Amino acid sequence: MTHLWKQGSPLHHICANLETLEVYKCGSLTNITRASSSLRNLTTSEVWYCKEMVELITSLRAQCLEQLVTLKIDGSGMMREVIANDGDEKELKCLELYDLQNLKSFCSGNYTLKFPSSDELYVSKCPAMENFCNGALSTPKLQEVQTRRDVRRYWDLNATIEQLKKEECEVSEETDKNGGHREDHVP
Repeated sequence: MTHLWKQGSPLHHICANLETLEVYKCGSLTNITRASSSLRNLTTSEVWYCKEMVELITSLRAQCLEQLVTLKIDGSGMMREVIANDGDEKELKCLELYDLQNLKSFCSGNYTLKFPSSDELYVSKCPAMENFCNGALSTPKLQEVQTRRDVRRYWDLNATIEQLKKEECEVSEETDKNGGHREDHVP
């Protein structure tokens, strides 16, 4: 499956009131852009194991993100960014990014991103992630970033992501040196 549905499909009108979208193991799906105009009431989206998905959507201004409160993405190994371009204010409250081996950034464009309601961010196993975004970022309610190992006090999201990448590289190097096993040292 390469598209959720074709433009003009009867599903376009049926899904106009859809609030939750869960996409699971759609191996050939590369993004949900074509379906995005139908999903203007979407509040929750979860994407799992869509191995060919490169970006979730190509524009933040897409109507499907206007009401989005929770976004969870897991195991979509080809994903390089969540939002391919554009910037705007969104109601996103909870964001989880897990096991996204090629994710470089939430949004690589030089745009201003505003998430006034965001207070939950979980990032784990995203070793290629260099930053959250290249432009200005406003997350006034976000106070911490959760990882698989601990909770980080948040002061600058891009700096926090850069530190996580550095630590992920150190853990990977330690694992490689020990033949695939990580040794935990207790002082």
